[in-house]
Amino acid sequence: MMEPPVLPGILFEGHECSGKTTVARLVAADLEAAGWKVARSHATVSSSGLLDAMLREAVATFDDSAGRPFRDPRLWRRFNSVRSAQLMVDAELVAQREPAGPVDVFVQDRYWLTQHAFNTFLTPDARYLTPEWLRAHAPRFAVQVYLTCDPATRRERAAARRQRPAKHAVNTFLQRHMDEIALLDELTVGRLVDAEWTVLSSTAHPARVLADQVLDLFSAHCGKASRDEGKHPAHAVRAA
Repeated sequence: MMEPPVLPGILFEGHECSGKTTVARLVAADLEAAGWKVARSHATVSSSGLLDAMLREAVATFDDSAGRPFRDPRLWRRFNSVRSAQLMVDAELVAQREPAGPVDVFVQDRYWLTQHAFNTFLTPDARYLTPEWLRAHAPRFAVQVYLTCDPATRRERAAARRQRPAKHAVNTFLQRHMDEIALLDELTVGRLVDAEWTVLSSTAHPARVLADQVLDLFSAHCGKASRDEGKHPAHAVRAA
């Protein structure tokens, strides 16, 4: 059976308003301050005109979604099909990457797990990104973190975000349905998150505390990798 590529870095996953982007930015900034060459990415690891066009096509699904119910199958089949196809293309590009390069560490904000949740719980019959494909091809990261929070915290964050323009129409749609997102989060943690992931809650912990926890996880990984290779880590993880 094929083994998926494992990237040196940190993957942040979590549903809308979980706090992952804030933590990811702090972690990336700290790594850069400590001298690491960091590649920051969102949604896909790779960058290409095709991937950008596929993302635009996927999020455009929600341009006219005002008043539509959360579990509208027409919305989700279109979005999930295009976004899943985009992730499959990206996985192939990642697999073809040269192992050595100018990047020390990847910091990835959202990737395939939340999309796997949308597919599993909203369009299960379509079988986009099957478990077999995920096991064999979905890129993994040295440290994988899933951010969660309680429903009240998620609703408060959504209300605050609605005061400013959303990045994409899909974000506006999701922020109108925080109760559904809270349920999706519960299902994701209960049924999809496995031992590959570290689950952290942003309900009672500030982003700075969570970022430090993630940096400690990454530091521990670097130390283990260095011991396995019989050498010392090249950099300290924390900024001085």
